[in-house]
Amino acid sequence: MEAIYPYAHIIHLILAIMFLGYVFTDVFMISALKNRFTKETDKEINQTLGAKSFKIFPLALLVIVLTGGMMMSRYINSSAGFFETDLQKLLVIKIMLALIIASGVLFNLFVKFTGRTKPLFMQEHFHKVVLVLGFFIVVLAKMMFSA
Repeated sequence: MEAIYPYAHIIHLILAIMFLGYVFTDVFMISALKNRFTKETDKEINQTLGAKSFKIFPLALLVIVLTGGMMMSRYINSSAGFFETDLQKLLVIKIMLALIIASGVLFNLFVKFTGRTKPLFMQEHFHKVVLVLGFFIVVLAKMMFSA
């Protein structure tokens, strides 16, 4: 595991930057375009962006979760313990926040594949929640190694 840790780390960071960058762009830039065009154009823009992001970001999140799990095993395991150090405690909080994001994405994928209607909260606020949780994940990551 030690040999692949640096590679998992860099892949994790690059994909996390892309993932949060897209969410940031959606929350602050793309949402500013809403109601600036006709309903048909708005729908077409959303469908075009949604089709591209649907192909890329669930896979990116899967790789983020997998690489995160690989890196987590370095700090949380049967020999190192689970809640022994401050780093482990912060890491567990970070994992919980990441699981909230992953659960929301899985829910959205379920809704899309079953043809159901996405709840209004998920339509209007999920990316905002992801952005806030992502911010705290980044802060926790920094706090884990600055002591």
